[in-house]
Order: sequence, then structure tokens, then C-alpha cells
Amino acid sequence: MLPNWKTTRLTGLELTGKYLEPRARIPPKYSHEDWTYNNNIKFRITCDQERLAERVVEESRRTVDERKDTTKNWQREVEHHLRERASEIRFLCDELNRQKKTALLEDEALSVYRDRVLNAIEFLKEKSLAINHRCLLLREGRIGVDLCDDEVDRELRQELKVIKGTQCLMDKVIKEATEQIRMLRSTMYLLDKDLEQKDVSLLIDEKNLKLRETQQNLGVGQDLTKHNCQYTLHEWEHKTHQNLETNSKQLNSASQLRAYIDLILKQFCEDMQNQTDRTNDAFESRIKETKYVKQCLENKHNDTLHHIEEVQRNMQQLEKEIADAHRSMTLCQTRLSNRARRPGLELTCDTVQDALYHELEALKATLCKLKQNLMENKASLRYLLHVQLMQEEEINIKANTIKIDEIDCMTIRQALKYQSF
Repeated sequence: MLPNWKTTRLTGLELTGKYLEPRARIPPKYSHEDWTYNNNIKFRITCDQERLAERVVEESRRTVDERKDTTKNWQREVEHHLRERASEIRFLCDELNRQKKTALLEDEALSVYRDRVLNAIEFLKEKSLAINHRCLLLREGRIGVDLCDDEVDRELRQELKVIKGTQCLMDKVIKEATEQIRMLRSTMYLLDKDLEQKDVSLLIDEKNLKLRETQQNLGVGQDLTKHNCQYTLHEWEHKTHQNLETNSKQLNSASQLRAYIDLILKQFCEDMQNQTDRTNDAFESRIKETKYVKQCLENKHNDTLHHIEEVQRNMQQLEKEIADAHRSMTLCQTRLSNRARRPGLELTCDTVQDALYHELEALKATLCKLKQNLMENKASLRYLLHVQLMQEEEINIKANTIKIDEIDCMTIRQALKYQSF
């Protein structure tokens, strides 16, 4: 311990006395021990401060080296995680792009299938239904007994039933296809949104990978370092996988719907073509039957005309025979009248008189029978003429039916060709 020396130093004049007059004093002198002690103290303080400075410098250097190592280690760790994260995002982006491309192709394919169904509905409306109604309306133009509920009418009604049932089924398929396209586009929207966000995130991470400490303008902008993340990694993965899974389900549903539409269109074409063929077969059978009846009526009409001519000739012959019978009877009556003027005993009933009486009776009977035959021929002629008119009317009815079925209906039904839509 240093002694507690108290020293007083004056660097100038010391003011004393009443009037404060200056008085010179000699500065005190230190001892050699003081001088030595003071030097030792100063050396000691200097050494202590130097050692302290060395420790501080060494600690600083160690801290700097540790900071550099720690920074480099963490930067390598962060860059490694950034590269892993970027690789993971790229993989998911590739998967999302692949799913999106597949969804776009499926959307286009399903749109084509929907157009096929619309074409089938349009064909049903513009062709099948219109032609069926036209045939039913044309067949109402049949006349007479031909306006009957035949096999053709039944097949046309069955065809109409099949058309309406098919239309209902096609309308249902159109609604399903439209809804499936909407759902598919909804999933594509989610994929686009997810892709857009992942692209931005990938750009940010790639930019972070390229950043170096020596670059300028670091830290420029809004400080968001204290901005907390809103979602966990599990939520991030779950959302992306959910989008992919939803899209896969919609793709599967769309594929199944396309297969169903293919089956429906194929079945539609087969059913409609089969029903059309059955209706056409009924038309052809009815036309063939009507033509056969018409031919039979025409043959009978020719026979009737022949019988009419024969009856007319027979009537002419009967009229001639009746005229001859009248002349013969007049001759007989004249002879009897002449013999009635015989005089006296000559007015006897001899063989001549008996023969004349018998001739007259025979002529009367023959004339009566001839007149009766003439009346029967006239009645038969009237019946034959009536039959002729009836036959001609029936022939016209059959011709009208054949025209309606063969020319009007079958001509427009040739447009009913059900091919693949």
C-alpha cells in the first residue's frame, strides 16, 4: 500500500495576506521511492491495459472467427435447405403442370364428347322427331278403310316413344357433362392458383440463393423479418396434395363419363337404328300388302268389266229374242184370229187349232221367261256397275295409301341414318 501522502501544488503565485498579495513558494520534491513507486505503478497499469487489450483483441478475433464460421455454416445450411425447398417446389410444380396439362386435354376431350351428345340431340330433334311427326301426319291423309290402326302406326308410336326416351337420357347426359366440365375447370383454377403461388415462392427462394453479402442494396425495402408464417409445412403439403388428389378424382370421373357417353351414344345409335329398321320393315310390309290387294282389286276390276260387257251383250241378245218372241206370238195370234173367221162347221177345234193354242202358250211362257232373264241381267248389270265403282274407289284408296307410305313417308325416312356421333 502506498502511504497516504497529501501534497499541495501551486503552479503560480500563492495569494496570502490581507490584500491578497502574491508570495512565491518552492514546489515540493518527491522522494526517490516515490519516483520509483510511481514508475512501477505506471508500468504495471500499462502492462495490465496491454494484456487486457490483447485479451480483448484476441476475444474479438475469436468472436469474429466464430461469427464467420457460424455464419458460413448457417448460410450453407440455409442454402442447402433453400436448394431442397426449391427442388421440392420444382417437383410439385412439374406435377401440377402435368396434372394441369392432363386436365386441359381431358377438358377438351369432354367438350368434344358434349358436342357429340348435342349433335345427337339436334339430330333427334331436327330429323328423327320431325320425320316421325311428319309420317304420322301424312298417314292421317289415308282415306276409307285404309285409315286404320295398323302395324305401321304402332311402330311409329313406338318410335316416337323411343325418341322421347332417348331425348330425356341425352338431356341428363348433357347436364352431367356440363357439371363435370365445370368441376374440372374449378380444379384447374385451383391448380393455376397453386402454381402461380409456387412460382413466386420458387423465384423468391432462387433469388435468395443468388444473394451474397457483397451485393449492394441489401435490406432495401419493407422489413418483414418479424412477419410470422400463417401456415405450417404440413398444411402446405396437405393443400397441394389435396389439389392434386381432387384433380385426379375429377380426371377419373371425366374419363368414366366419356366412356359412359361412348356407351350411351353407341346404344342410342343401335336402338334408334333398330327401331327405324322395324318401322321401315313395317312400312315395306304394309306397302307390299297394299300393292298386293290393289293388284287383286285391279284384276277383279278387269274381270268385272269383262262380266259387264258379257251381261250387256246378253241383254242385247235377250232383247232381240224378246222381239222375235213378240213377232212369233203376233204371228200365232194372227193365225188364230184368221181361223176364228172360219164359217159354220169349219170352226172346229182341229189339230191345227190345238197346235196354235199350244204354240201361243209356249210363246207366252218363253216371253215371260225372257223378260225375267232380262230383268235379272239388268239387276246384275247394276250390281256389277256398283261393284266396279266400289273397286275403282278401293283402288284409288290403295293407290293413295301406297303414295303416302312409299313415296311420301319412305322418301323422307331415308334421311334416318344413325351413325356414330
